[in-house]
Amino acid sequence: MKPALRACRGAAPRALGALLLGCALLAGCALPGSADAPQFRDGHLVRRPAGLPQRAAVHGVAFYPDAGDACGPASLAELLRFSGVDTDPGRLSPQLLTPGLDGTLQPDMLGATRRAGRVAYVIDPDLGALMQDVAAGWPVLVLQRLGVTARTWHFAVVVGYDLDRDTITLRSSTARRLVLSIGTFDATWSGAGRWGFVALPPGVFAPGTTMLRYLEAVAPMEGVAPQAARRAYQDALRRWPQAWVAMMGLGNLAYARHDYAQAARRFAQAARAHPGDGDPLNNLAQARLAAGQFAAARDAIERARGIGTPNPAVYARTRRQIQRAAAAHALAPRPGASNPQR
Repeated sequence: MKPALRACRGAAPRALGALLLGCALLAGCALPGSADAPQFRDGHLVRRPAGLPQRAAVHGVAFYPDAGDACGPASLAELLRFSGVDTDPGRLSPQLLTPGLDGTLQPDMLGATRRAGRVAYVIDPDLGALMQDVAAGWPVLVLQRLGVTARTWHFAVVVGYDLDRDTITLRSSTARRLVLSIGTFDATWSGAGRWGFVALPPGVFAPGTTMLRYLEAVAPMEGVAPQAARRAYQDALRRWPQAWVAMMGLGNLAYARHDYAQAARRFAQAARAHPGDGDPLNNLAQARLAAGQFAAARDAIERARGIGTPNPAVYARTRRQIQRAAAAHALAPRPGASNPQR
């Protein structure tokens, strides 16, 4: 896993084809991705997606200038407002600016996106993939390393590119339109591990979206934006009807709102779609247990134990929970029952 970087920390502006503000520090981690080979050589992308247009621009992206340590809130506000979220850097700053760090951590950027009800889809670390998203009309929030000797980091938003003119355009620091050569941008992006993401409304899929990575992006939303997660899972199932992870997610959401019947239906659906995995059956057993259906819970957990993978210890623990609950239920006095005579 790549280390989490924090951005931004206030510093003197640095020249990089235009004035850029260095505003992040590596937080005690090894430098990620600095030895990556260039992805743009001799005026051409090393890996060019089929059908990629020569130029593209995303219009209507807000701009929030920042000349201090808040490139994280500024960049994320630009991304979220484009996706339809009513926000601004001031409202995001309490979630993103960590006291004592002078900047913003990457996981916090993703977390704030999820709390806003948007799917934070981390793109492939590939220049062609980034341009493909821009060509599809999505701004991309990226992390850059600025400077060589100083570990200086910066969040910005890519809003356009032109392969003929060898340019990439960003919202960055105090520049509404920062234009860099593609090679220069790629060098700064590579130095930060070529990390970036798009903020997608539920039901919207960026180019190249894969099922597993999309569902991995949705799963953390269950606890912070359950309605958005539910819509995202439902749309994922329309796109990938056998996406058992989405079925599990919908079951988790139903369980959280105490709709145990719906949770059981979703977990049973996942068990049919992915019969070689015991986890859906374990969850089905938990839903049946919560509904007081002890026999059905025992049946489900024994089937999970028969499969045995990937979490046999969990299945054994669930089995013990069912046994204890069933025993307690059997000993509980029934309403209207008389005490046994001695």
